[in-house]
Amino acid sequence: MIRIPDNVLKFSDNEDLFKAWGDYFNHYRAVNFGINKDYDKNRSLDEKAEKLNRAIHAEINKFAGTPSETVISERIWQTSPQYRWAAFAVVNALVDMVIPDVVADTYGRFSEIRNIGYGDSAVFDIKSSDLFYVTKNGNNRRHVTAQRQFTGQTSLIPQNNSITVQLDVYRILCGKENLAEYAMKVALSIESEIAKDVYVALSDSYNSLTANFKEAIFTQEAFLKLRNRVSAANGGSRVYVYGTDIALSEILPENEYLQMGLGETYNSIGYLPVYMNTSLIAFPQKIDWTSSDYKFALADDELFFIASNSQSLVKIVFEGETISIADSQYANANLTQDVTLHKKWVVGIVTNSKYGIMKLAQ
Repeated sequence: MIRIPDNVLKFSDNEDLFKAWGDYFNHYRAVNFGINKDYDKNRSLDEKAEKLNRAIHAEINKFAGTPSETVISERIWQTSPQYRWAAFAVVNALVDMVIPDVVADTYGRFSEIRNIGYGDSAVFDIKSSDLFYVTKNGNNRRHVTAQRQFTGQTSLIPQNNSITVQLDVYRILCGKENLAEYAMKVALSIESEIAKDVYVALSDSYNSLTANFKEAIFTQEAFLKLRNRVSAANGGSRVYVYGTDIALSEILPENEYLQMGLGETYNSIGYLPVYMNTSLIAFPQKIDWTSSDYKFALADDELFFIASNSQSLVKIVFEGETISIADSQYANANLTQDVTLHKKWVVGIVTNSKYGIMKLAQ
């Protein structure tokens, strides 16, 4: 079940709307993306969408102050500035509700997600992930080299990210714009961009790693050494290996005899779920929507070795709520309306935990 954030509840106390939206969101992702989420199975997705849109419009009418009795039709009222502001305010609240959860679904194992207010910066304490080293000492020496637990702080400042879309005024007047679908697309678009930001942050850190925490080519021996080093450097914690499914599909035993017995498991998901007692976890691939021909956004030639109980490797910080700026519905000659959504976030690697990266030959 998706948790309703405090800032969303402060905007509106209509928990029924937000619960219906959370259920619809989980149902939509389960049906369209095969994600294992809990949702009410007693109603179809179309039935939920219809009911949800009615609830959204009722909430918009409440904030817009739509009169119950008026000579102006509902469709004409929907072109008013009050209604336009209320519509995007409600949609933004819906988007803000699900973004942290959908990001955590993929990156929650090794990331920390924080929400801060406007004008704030997120400050993180960085503690050493090393164990204390033990020094051989003489009988007449009181102290040896002191070791600190707390080693410093660093901060992340979110940056504004924007999406501009066009809405057809005529479709709005006809009641054909599906606000639930619109909110869904906005949420998934933001999640996709954050996924790319997380991957870029990890991938770009390769050159900053010391020689013992990166490998330029995959071999069974190199895999085990890197896994064991990351585990030992983080106090013996369990290590998971992440990459796209294509990258993980390259991880196979060197012995052909061992490969023969893995066909069914390999074909069922496209890669081995466990290799050398190490769990392999796939990043969902994303599309670079700025490319001309649907280029992949995540590289298929890298593996990331991340300890399970170390400090959160990646920090994702959201600042404030989503804001929409909408032009007048009659501003464009073709009767389209431009709407820009602004959402502030930042992704960064802030940790003293040790992790490793392995390149794969392509």
